[in-house]
Amino acid sequence: MRTLSATWTIFLRELGGFFLSPVAYVVTFLFVFANGWVFYQNCVGWEHHPQQVALVVRSLFSFALFWVVPISPLLTMKLFAEEKRTGTLEMLMTAPVTETAVVLGKFLAAHVFYMLIWSTLLLYVFTLHVLGRPHGPDWGPVWAIYTGLFFLGLMTNSLGLLASSLSRNQLVAAVLALTGNLGFLIVALGSWISYESSDLQRFFEYLSFSSHFSQDYTRGIIDVRYLAYYAVWAALFLFLSIRFVEARKWR
Repeated sequence: MRTLSATWTIFLRELGGFFLSPVAYVVTFLFVFANGWVFYQNCVGWEHHPQQVALVVRSLFSFALFWVVPISPLLTMKLFAEEKRTGTLEMLMTAPVTETAVVLGKFLAAHVFYMLIWSTLLLYVFTLHVLGRPHGPDWGPVWAIYTGLFFLGLMTNSLGLLASSLSRNQLVAAVLALTGNLGFLIVALGSWISYESSDLQRFFEYLSFSSHFSQDYTRGIIDVRYLAYYAVWAALFLFLSIRFVEARKWR
């Protein structure tokens, strides 16, 4: 109960910090503006039929998916790095809180703000719902994509938190997290290479989050194996973050 209370306090503190952070507002503005432009371009010459509605939704989320790579590093880079630089982390760790509460509180705040950013895409989907009547968007793929984004964010945000716990420089933390996200994205290239073994191709596709979205979520299919894949990586990154914070405390 004490850990839960401390986690909640740190969560509220960090979430409030995001609403005061210029970086968070810049990221949100660029996300909304870029996706709004893509939405507008896809709606030029609008025709009222289900195929175009589905195409617009697919194009919108396919473009937005690439924002997964930079969003998490930009949101998480300051969580530990900035506190190390200013010396406030030492003060925080002397308070009656555990390392687990600190890590989970910061992680949950980043994840909630991450999902708030992604929720802005619903504005465009609701617009399609109004403009496309009587042929509105199919909400099945939309909620499937958001389920995938939620669990994918668990992985990318925990990776960003781990990177921030390793450095006292925000830029270094962002680069480390960005490199990790690119690694999970680019591993899909391995599935494009012609191998004698189709099992090896499927292995690369399973490792890459981009293939999950292009093949399943955009069709409204939620594969629990992929959700477990994201969750396992997230648990590993959070565990390592807790261990690194503990190690710093003992130093």
